[in-house]
Amino acid sequence: MKLAADFDYGWSVLHCLAVGLLDEDSARTGTVLRPGTVLAYAAEAGFGGVEVLPIAHDFWRFCPLTP
Repeated sequence: MKLAADFDYGWSVLHCLAVGLLDEDSARTGTVLRPGTVLAYAAEAGFGGVEVLPIAHDFWRFCPLTP
């Protein structure tokens, strides 16, 4: 699991954040989003909630949005 987290954070810093800085409308959050950040974005987009599903995966977190 640690290797996956290192990969995600490395990719975020070296690619996603750098590319996000190029677009004025970008949220500039990178690759690794915490549940609170996803909830804030979902609320701003008009969704009512976010649930983090208990799916064990080294690279992904599954978060369905509710209306």
